[in-house]
Amino acid sequence: MNQDIGFYFKKIFQIMEKNMNKKLEKIELTNSQANILIYLYNNKETVNQRDIEKKFELTNPTVNGILNRLENKDFIIRTVSLRDARNKEIHLTEKSILLINEMKKEARQLEKELIAGIPKEELNTFKEVLKKVFNNLQGGIK
Repeated sequence: MNQDIGFYFKKIFQIMEKNMNKKLEKIELTNSQANILIYLYNNKETVNQRDIEKKFELTNPTVNGILNRLENKDFIIRTVSLRDARNKEIHLTEKSILLINEMKKEARQLEKELIAGIPKEELNTFKEVLKKVFNNLQGGIK
């Protein structure tokens, strides 16, 4: 089975996303929604929709849809920015804060499964190669 590197990247990503979505389904979240909640949790400054669009490289309608669903499920609230009334700041609710630790636990478990049986030396080499691949691709996008 001699496949291109891109094939393996795509398949690994699809399997990881499917597994994470399956675990998050219990709490009525998708992987994309969970990533945004974790970003909000980890970000010490106020966050608006444009910040999320830039961070995740998503379009305005995509982020707006995700935020609407999160708001409808009471995971976030949006308030008018005190600095600029044209913007809305996004804040976590108590409900989402309580779930963050569970989501992080699930992500750590998935990563453990991902690297199971790989010796530390090989894993370190793999990470270095991944960084190089990432940097190569990032340079080509500009």
